[in-house]
Amino acid sequence: MHPSSALRLAISALALAALTACASKPPAPTEQMAVSRTTLTRVSAAPNVTATAPIELQRARDKLMAAEKAMGAEDYTAARRLAAEAEVDARVAETRADAERNAGNLAQVQDGIRALQEEINRRAVAPAR
Repeated sequence: MHPSSALRLAISALALAALTACASKPPAPTEQMAVSRTTLTRVSAAPNVTATAPIELQRARDKLMAAEKAMGAEDYTAARRLAAEAEVDARVAETRADAERNAGNLAQVQDGIRALQEEINRRAVAPAR
């Protein structure tokens, strides 16, 4: 066998091995699934999230269920994507609930400031004794 033929054969074998490795199934996204489940459980336990962002929370639950089905079907690419989306949707629900709570707190502070300003204005107009 000619040395260049042996080299070509070795390169071809390496290329074939590399392509075979690329074509294999990705590993199961067990860590992403666990993170998504934990996030969804934590967010679902907050009553203000359940009341304020039920649509986002349900979307997260649905995507996690779809991710679990994909895991069962060994479609790990879809499972990873759906689990990540479920985690993001749960965080969106949590953020929406926080924004609602913060808006309520801001309204209370603004009402307090308005009441104080009215009191200051009344005292400034009232005749001195």
